[in-house]
Amino acid sequence: MSLRSRLTTAFLVVVLGPVLVGAVFVAAIMSHLADSRGEALADSAVTMVDSTLGTICERIQASAAAVALNYRSGGESNAVEMAELVVDRAVVDGVVFSSLEEAGGAASGRDIGANAPAGAWVDCGETTGQAAAGSIVALGAQAEVQNPDGTIETFSAFRVVDQNFLAAIARAADADLILQDGRGLPIQVGSSDAGRWAFTSAFLPLSIGTASTDVTPMYWTLAAMVTASAACAIGLAAWLSRSTTRPLAELAGAAERVSDGDLDVRVPVHGKDEVANLALAFNRMTAQTQAYVQALTASRDQMRGQLGRLGQTLTATLDLDRILEVILDTAMVTAGAEAGVIMLVDVDDTDQLGQRAGDGNLGIDQPASIRLGEGIIGSIAAAGEPVHGRIVDGKFGEWHRAPTEPIARCMVAVPFRGRKVEEAEHPGRRGTPEDHTAPGAPGHDGGVLGVLVVYNRIAGHDFEAGDVDTLGTFAGQAAVAVENVLLHRQAQRLSLTDPLTGLWNYRFMQTSLRREAERSRRYQRPSALLAIDLDRFKKVNDTYGHPVGDQVLIELARRITGQIREVDLAFRHGGEEFMVLLPETDAAGAEVVAERLGRAVSSRPFKVNDSVGGLELRVTVSLGIAVLGEHADTATGIVAAADEALYAAKAAGRNTWKVAA
Repeated sequence: MSLRSRLTTAFLVVVLGPVLVGAVFVAAIMSHLADSRGEALADSAVTMVDSTLGTICERIQASAAAVALNYRSGGESNAVEMAELVVDRAVVDGVVFSSLEEAGGAASGRDIGANAPAGAWVDCGETTGQAAAGSIVALGAQAEVQNPDGTIETFSAFRVVDQNFLAAIARAADADLILQDGRGLPIQVGSSDAGRWAFTSAFLPLSIGTASTDVTPMYWTLAAMVTASAACAIGLAAWLSRSTTRPLAELAGAAERVSDGDLDVRVPVHGKDEVANLALAFNRMTAQTQAYVQALTASRDQMRGQLGRLGQTLTATLDLDRILEVILDTAMVTAGAEAGVIMLVDVDDTDQLGQRAGDGNLGIDQPASIRLGEGIIGSIAAAGEPVHGRIVDGKFGEWHRAPTEPIARCMVAVPFRGRKVEEAEHPGRRGTPEDHTAPGAPGHDGGVLGVLVVYNRIAGHDFEAGDVDTLGTFAGQAAVAVENVLLHRQAQRLSLTDPLTGLWNYRFMQTSLRREAERSRRYQRPSALLAIDLDRFKKVNDTYGHPVGDQVLIELARRITGQIREVDLAFRHGGEEFMVLLPETDAAGAEVVAERLGRAVSSRPFKVNDSVGGLELRVTVSLGIAVLGEHADTATGIVAAADEALYAAKAAGRNTWKVAA
């Protein structure tokens, strides 16, 4: 058999075999699904009918019981009033002040609502088999009350079983219904030629009809699709066999030599068909690749001399993500890499590395991430030493690639370290989003900051030892850039916090209030401001001295921040006065917070001067509440309103809170 025949046969077997098997499988599935859907619709309709009738019977029984209960507690007038109420609200059609047997025979006693129909009634407490023979005209229930003279009063509530009654049940169940009660012309709702019928005898003997699915058109469509697929497969197989029987062996051999690094190879060109064009393109590609590799090798040496100037330029900006992107792009060009990442240690989890910059095809859907000591990158970062080499079957030496790491054939990875900053702890400090942009901050011996990794050298070559030295320079510049950004953010944060309590200072309070006032006006959303002042704090300073007073302020800041949300902002307004901004909070919510803050301060004594034996001081606070959009619309106005409420709390005896007028 010729190559062309073998290709055609193999293609048809591979393509048409699964198509035919799939067609049979799909046809079986469609038939099964149609049957299953019909059964499910029928079961669902029966369940819905039974449930609806059960609910109606429960309401009838409850109505009869309610009328009887009102008769027992208030006499016939109360019973009549309750009966009229349940009829007016369409709970039942009518109520008969008589026994069920009497009502079923004819209207007797006193009727409320519709007249009791003559005929067979179904007692909601019994089954249809126990109901009277003949046409069913109503669903009913009764309740009895014994009078003081020993007589029995019976109250019967009912719903008339007619065309409208069955129509409501049919709509709820989305089905056709026929009442099988033996009458000559049964009551019917919907069509009598439904695809599937079921029967229920709960409460009423009903035949329930649901639609069935006709899958015959689907079978014809499936057959047409299989036929069209077979025709297309035969034509495609013939075309492929004709277009691929030229000198493929020569082209495959040349490609193998190129993969081994021989860019001098050329493919002989035979004729002018598609394979010949492919051979010409292959020859052009190898020539251009050879020239590119030579130029890249020359430019790499030149670029290594420019790394110092590049580092100085990068450290002049504070946009960390932009800096890392520039460093990564330059590193990839210098090393001739197809892809790369820069991963930094997470500030909230110092054992976690996350991608902050990436370029090229990394072979993963999500940004790269890995824990220190795990996978390839995590192990390199934990070891702290640069490496380079090939990745074979997901292994780099003794390390195995993790699913969240890039996929590559070779790599260079260089960890970089930073210096750790020594920063004072403040009880009142709350983090801001800017605190979580990068790990660590400068100081001394801060451990690994991150890893710079490039993958897959262009033209399939392996990375060299010189590439490790080159990337080491880039990694050093990345560490300096991270440290500079963190130093700037640390200085900016210190300029906005109170040095004693660690809360935000007056300057940041003004900025925050203006921003919140603008947001409140734009979106018409409330935000509350609490003004907090220590009661008789001057007496504490005069009695125990200012150092003790400072300890009281620090402890108060700690208790305030312990009672508010992460989104709330606490400020030291000055002296012993503090402010708390509560976004998305109205006056009622602010009152809850004020009450909680007051209890948090007064419930436990403040322990001070522990170094000389310690004192326990009972401290209370007064609080004023004002709401943006309700008491003021500007930053200045809301502060004034909160202070006014605070003075009112002071005047009311302290250790309390007041809302601005």
